[in-house]
Order: sequence, then C-alpha cells, then structure tokens
Amino acid sequence: MTRQSEWKGKVSRRTLLGGTGAMVVGVVAQGAGAQDAPGQGLHDPNLIKHEIEVEDKAQNVHFRGLLVQPKEEQKRGSVIVIHEIFGLTEHIRDVACRIASAGYNALAPDLFTREGHPPSGFGALLEFVNKIPDQQILDDLKGAARYLRQLPTSNQKVGVVGFCWGGRFAMLLAAEDPTLNAVVAYYGRISGTPTPNQPQYPIDVVSKMQVPLMGHFGEEDQAIPPSEVKKLQEALAAAHKTAEIYEYPGAGHAFNNDTRDTYRPEAAKLAFQRTLDWFAKYLKG
Repeated sequence: MTRQSEWKGKVSRRTLLGGTGAMVVGVVAQGAGAQDAPGQGLHDPNLIKHEIEVEDKAQNVHFRGLLVQPKEEQKRGSVIVIHEIFGLTEHIRDVACRIASAGYNALAPDLFTREGHPPSGFGALLEFVNKIPDQQILDDLKGAARYLRQLPTSNQKVGVVGFCWGGRFAMLLAAEDPTLNAVVAYYGRISGTPTPNQPQYPIDVVSKMQVPLMGHFGEEDQAIPPSEVKKLQEALAAAHKTAEIYEYPGAGHAFNNDTRDTYRPEAAKLAFQRTLDWFAKYLKG
C-alpha cells in the first residue's frame, strides 16, 4: 500500500514575458515509432523528435538536448526532463517521449554539454559532477524553460520532472524559478553537506519554493531513507507549500529506471500516472 502525505497552500506564480535571446542551432526532425509501455516511447509514430542546441551567453546558457513533440499542431504545456547522474541516456530520452505521448512538448537537456560525456565508474562520475557548479545547471534549466515558452505550440506553461541527480535539481528549481507551473522530483537528495559548487540542498530552500511540488521516494532507498523524506514533508507542511509527497513500499532508489535491476514496475507505473495527473492539473488549459 502506498502512503501519501499531502499539503496544500497558496502558491504565487509569475509568467515570464518577452523573448529568450537564445540561439537555436542544429535542429534535425526525426519521426518516432509506436509507444505503449516503458522503454518503447522512442518508437511512438505520433511524435516528432528534434536534436537541438541552445546557447545564450548573456544568461549563462548552453546545452544540447532532445525536444519531442506530438505531431498535432496545437498549443500545449511543456515539460523539462532532468536526467540522472549518468547523463542524457536512452532511458531519459524514452521518458521524454512518453511524456510527449501524453500531450506535451518535452525537452530533455544534456546538462553535461559543456563538460562532455560523463566517465564510467561511479567514483569518477561523482568527481565529474561535483566540479560543475549548481548555478550553471540551474541557469541551463531556466534557459530551457524560456526556450519552451517561445515554441509556437507552447501555452506558456512549463513543468519539470527530474530523476535522482536530476530530482535534486528539480526541487532546487522550484525555489530558483517561480515562473514554473509544476515540479516533480523522483528520489532526489534532500539534504547534504554544502560545498562551494553545491551550496544548498532542497531542505534549505523549502521556504522559497513557489511552485507546486510532487515527490516520489522508495521506502527502501538507502541513500534517501524515510527519515529524510519525513524531514522534507515536515518542512513543506510548516511552510504551507502546495505539495504531494509519496513513498513506495518495496521500492528503492531508481525504481523508475526500467533499464536497471532497481526497477520496480508497480511503483514506477503508479508514480508515472501520478506525475501525468500532476502535469494535467497544472500545465493544461
């Protein structure tokens, strides 16, 4: 049985007006094929995929990424998909396609564009990502939101979903960018020891969060135990934030990733449906 903790309060949101000042280069349209289950989103025939590059030096923005859109020409909400520590993998590309299949413009940025392909080996990977300032990642994500709003098919509403390493940034972005309309975080780290490159964690910025937040966590996650989730729940409640935080019994870290042995299909399916419901509530219309 899945436990839910939910708090609702008033959340103020501002809409960013005006142009992005970003350059978009190297756009290549590709047709996708059929999608009806996790791992199959890349083959949905009703999607158009674009490999894009966005650069805006004035705003400290530079990333390549995958933009996926339904073929129908109509105004719709948009979602930024923030990858795990492993970078823009085929799994994250598939997740972006699955979200696009649900009726959104989906953008999965490669947040390691400046640094290049991440190394193999978890120790080397940690050293690699720890050298990247959080602010650089947050600036790129804010640039991604501005990019999505200027699309002809945009209804000006933008949400974010992040996984693991990206889940932490999704929560940080809820405090960093009040122009967003919805945020979903999967098992992102809640607290930690500050460093010059990572000066804050989500628990430190709860009071600044102005975006409705949904969180998905596994009860058996060794890196983010239930005590950490409870800490986040209590902080959100005390600050009267709009949030829904779910914990999934029998699931550990990375339970959504169907390419790893950590995958838990029942928890993943339920969490993804709740994610889509959250986006339907805040991004449609």
